[in-house]
Formats: sequence, structure tokens, C-alpha cells
Amino acid sequence: MKTILGLTLVLLSLGASAQRRLGRPTVETFQQLAELTGTQPLALVSFSVAVSGNTLVIGAPDADGFEGAAYVYTAVNGDWSNLQLTATLTQSSGQATFGAFASAVAISGDTIVVGGYDSTTELGAAYIYISPSGNVTENAELTVSGVPSALTAIAFDGGTIVAGSPLTSLGNGIEQGAAFVFVEPAGGWVNMTQTAQLAANDESAGAEFGNSVGISGRTVVVGAPRAGVDGLRQRGRAYIFVEPAAGWSGTQGQTTELEPSDGLKEAYFGYSVSASGGNVVVGAPQQTVGANGTQGAVYVYTAPSTGWPKTMTETAELTASSGKAGSELGYSVAISDTTLLAGAPFAHSHYGVVYVFSEATGGWQSGPSGVAISASDGAPNNVFGNAVGVGGGVLAVSAVGWPNGSTTTADGAVYVFGPVQ
Repeated sequence: MKTILGLTLVLLSLGASAQRRLGRPTVETFQQLAELTGTQPLALVSFSVAVSGNTLVIGAPDADGFEGAAYVYTAVNGDWSNLQLTATLTQSSGQATFGAFASAVAISGDTIVVGGYDSTTELGAAYIYISPSGNVTENAELTVSGVPSALTAIAFDGGTIVAGSPLTSLGNGIEQGAAFVFVEPAGGWVNMTQTAQLAANDESAGAEFGNSVGISGRTVVVGAPRAGVDGLRQRGRAYIFVEPAAGWSGTQGQTTELEPSDGLKEAYFGYSVSASGGNVVVGAPQQTVGANGTQGAVYVYTAPSTGWPKTMTETAELTASSGKAGSELGYSVAISDTTLLAGAPFAHSHYGVVYVFSEATGGWQSGPSGVAISASDGAPNNVFGNAVGVGGGVLAVSAVGWPNGSTTTADGAVYVFGPVQ
């Protein structure tokens, strides 16, 4: 068991953050409830956050001398302005400097999964923690046979985990990327290798398939943001995989290829993805909108009543009505029920802004819309919105450059927002 030394986290209960209503009206506005900050450089620089019930999980891959750690907070008596650090998660063996441990986190019920790499076996790995408390190591380790690259994208629903390894090389496909499914055994999670591998039939070297992953029920979405399409360099792709009737096994090909109706070169479509119910969301952070280069866009796909087709263009394309060139909306996305969260971390001199979109009564509608939220103590190069999470109406947003905007000495911060009561 490893103890993290010299790391203190400060919780501030704050009033409403700067925000304004944009475009179509939405049901709720939001207020900042808490801010978690690290007191050492890189201590809380987070590229992945997850929310479920009264629990917030923060991945901090550069903490503890770059070995990485994940932190679990609980809202005391459901009060998100009163968060208690209840667990610090590390791996029991094979933990390495710059090993990418905690670069991705996910939670389902009382079980947390953290992505990383086992330097002992030299395999990509994910680590399971069940109702963790205190400084703990994993209950089970999931590894990917034959893949010596870290698992840096994780999604979790029920008893199924999907993990992406975008820098994996397959055969001659350098950094083609790969994605894998793990299904919880009947007796509970144990050390195991993957249940199935996901494969797209048109991927190639450099596509970084598995850079982003999402899951809802039997539906999995995987992004490949650097894929070239019809001569458009790094336009990006995203794929739907539906669990077969017989369950996940072997190598599974895609059910649906998702297309943007207006995709451009270097849009990085698929850089971020998320899924909830019948909706799948795909971010294209470098998409040009009007005359604004790299303003970014978010695409929503709603499953037809007849099931996912072989190919599909978006149900709706969401942009920010106050969007500016270089904002990169869609760098991060998360959806839960009818609430969609999308980060634009490079907006306003890299202060960063996050937009909250709500599904209309008749379904998702294209166009500029959303409620913009920002940090109460935002500053240039804080990169607020680098990672986002949503669950039960609670929003979590990381700002990797807090407070000084430095890539080497910033402490990092995570903010929690909730509906105005």
C-alpha cells in the first residue's frame, strides 16, 4: 500500500460563478458549489473526472512524482459544497514514473476503474476498486494481452468496461490504436484479460482509434480523431459497437460509422465521445464554424427506433453562440440523461469555458445554444474545461493550468457545479 506524502487538498465553498444564458432557454442555470485545489505542482492536474451518486473521482496522472493517483471525494449527506476526501487510489505493483496511471477514471455504482500501465508485465492495464476507503490499492487488475501501451480512455456502465489504447500499434499500423471490452464475471471482478477487442474495418496507421470511449447499456462508442477520411487529413471518425446477442467475445467489428455532415480536414472528429440512453455525443474540437477556425462543434446522434444503421449523420450539431476561433468546443464531452456538457478549454486566452446543453422536448436541435459556465477564479491559461463529468445534475470540470497557467508548476483544480436552487 502506497501513501501519498506531502499532498494537501483544499476545499472552498463558493457562490455562483460567472455565467450567462445563451441562445434557446434551458431548464436550469448552475452555480459553483466547490473548488478542489492541489498545494503542490501538478498534484491535481486532471485529464479525467467522473461523477456518480454522491461520489466524485479525479484522475491525477502527474501526482506523486509522476506515478499518478486517483482521488475519491464524497458529498457529505449529499451536500456538494461539503466534499470529503475518502480514498486515494494507487496500483499495487508495476507503477512507473510517467506510466499514465489515472489518466482515465470512471465509476459505476460503488465500483471505480482507473486506466494505466503495468510496467512489470509491460501491458496496458485498468484497475478495479470496490467501495474504496483510505489509501488503497486495487481489488483486481485488468490487462490487455499483447498491448504494451497504456489504457488512457475508460468508460464503465453496469458490469461492462470499455478501454482505449490510442497509441497501440497493430501489425504495421503504427499508432493505429485499439479498444477493448471487459465484462465482470459472475463471481465479481478478478484479475483477467479482455473479454473482447473492438475493431473498425477502415482504420489505419496514426488514426488513434480508442482515443475516446463511451458506453451506455449495450452500446459502445469509440473515437479515432486522427483518421483520414476521403483525402481529408485527420478529419476523424467515430464508431458504434452494439453488444451481440451472444455477448461480447473475440473481435467485434463496428455496427455503425458515425459521420459529421460538414466534416473538414483536421477537425479531430472523435477526439471526445460519450453515451447515455439512446444518445451518443462526439466532439470535433478543431472544426471550423463559419469563419472561425478551430471554434469546435459537438455532434449528437440519437438511435433510430429501428436500431443503429450502417452509417449515420448527426441528429443535431451543437455550437456556442458566443463561440470564437480557437475555443475548441468539444475537446471534452459528457452526457447524462438530457444534460450534455462540453468543454471549450482554449476560449478567452485559454481561461476556458464549459457549455451546458439541454435536450428540448422534441429532441436535440442544431444550432448555437447552451449555458456557459466558468471558474470563479479563472485566469489566462487555466484551461478550464480540459475534462468534464456529469451525473445526477452535478457537473465536474477540471482546469489543468490553475492557478498560474504553467505546464510544469501549475497545481491543477477541479470545480463542482450544481443547479441553482
